[in-house]
Amino acid sequence: MNNASTLHPGQILNDQFLIPKQISINAFAKQTGMTDNHIKDLISGRRSISNTTAKIFAKNLDTSFQYWIDLQREYDFHMTRTLLKGIIPDNNTIENIMIKNPHDKLIKIVFSDRQEVVEFFQNKLPQEIVEIIDWDTLQLEGSSYIDEEMQESESDLVYSVDFKNGRDKCFLYLLFEHQSKPDKWVRYRIVKYKTRIWDKSFQNNKNQDQLIPILSIVFYIGETNWNISQEFSDLFCETPVPQKYLPSFEHILMDYSNKSLELKGAIKIKIAHLLIQAHFKGCLKKLFQPLMDYFSHLSQDQGLNYSKIFFIYIATTQKYETFKEFVQMIRHNYKEKQGGKHMIRALDELRMEGRMEGELKSKIAIVENMRNNNYDWQSIYQVTGVDSNRLEAMKAELVKIQTISLVAADEMNKPTCSQQKAYC
Repeated sequence: MNNASTLHPGQILNDQFLIPKQISINAFAKQTGMTDNHIKDLISGRRSISNTTAKIFAKNLDTSFQYWIDLQREYDFHMTRTLLKGIIPDNNTIENIMIKNPHDKLIKIVFSDRQEVVEFFQNKLPQEIVEIIDWDTLQLEGSSYIDEEMQESESDLVYSVDFKNGRDKCFLYLLFEHQSKPDKWVRYRIVKYKTRIWDKSFQNNKNQDQLIPILSIVFYIGETNWNISQEFSDLFCETPVPQKYLPSFEHILMDYSNKSLELKGAIKIKIAHLLIQAHFKGCLKKLFQPLMDYFSHLSQDQGLNYSKIFFIYIATTQKYETFKEFVQMIRHNYKEKQGGKHMIRALDELRMEGRMEGELKSKIAIVENMRNNNYDWQSIYQVTGVDSNRLEAMKAELVKIQTISLVAADEMNKPTCSQQKAYC
């Protein structure tokens, strides 16, 4: 039996409202002022519930606006968890997942929120693109088309959208470059990544007889501004070959290497942007006030505790003393700022959960026990899947997990400002 969260809201509209009340699609379209195709797209799952649609449904179906918004969020979260398996966990062990490659995890978790991404794209893409896309049709399609050797410095997500003409669609390929300097070869890698997206598209639709356009978008945060061409054909050496015989495209560039540059809209993306800046620029303390302001507007939805996710990112990317000082600043300000209260709750949750390193600790112990009994690394790898490099990485992960728990417990056991005036 299907759980409500696994059903598209359009299917719930049809199964629980239209069919039981014997209302035809045509009649409901006339009643609501929508087109037949709009209703059909909703029922088939090709279109999402927007705020406008939720208001219309609430008025015409004797429900609340929030009912339809929550259904869409639950469905989006279910689909995201399915598509990003291993990124968004089935339980609340986000600490263990984010310890390794936290930049990639943070980006994928935040940019998998459909409502956030729609707002982000509408604010940041060229207006000529924004105006021709039907944003209610945006869907996350997947991730990880990048080369294996680039996984520490790149992240990616692919979305599909329909155009307002009702006939055509395209892919939006969002590539995050978190390298210190611009890389001219990103254009070459994009070509490879595009072919992989097209290959996947053909696998999913055997009857497809044309290529679906891909708009490639590079989101860059580095130590220096992006100062190289975005045109692929500029990579070619000087040649007498006519330009028309050379492949040509530009990627859309979003350069956020300048830490004074502010994102518009999309609160979670704003916070993620500032936290990544704080890591690469070493400016966490300077960003404390805007972070607290943004946290005050952060809602806990979609089954994820975003305050906790952001806090863990800080813990895993900042030096121990910087991290601890940041926690102290939160405690100092939490009564004045709602954002501080969000973070205090995340700290308290980590403290109450205790240390979550049991599974990692156990695996390390097994490997070390085998080493102590003179097993060679080949035998150990066959049994545990762990080699010498992975063992060292696991030990580093364990230290990070322990640090998060210890600092959370230590800081939350201290008296608050109201309990100890001197602390303030």
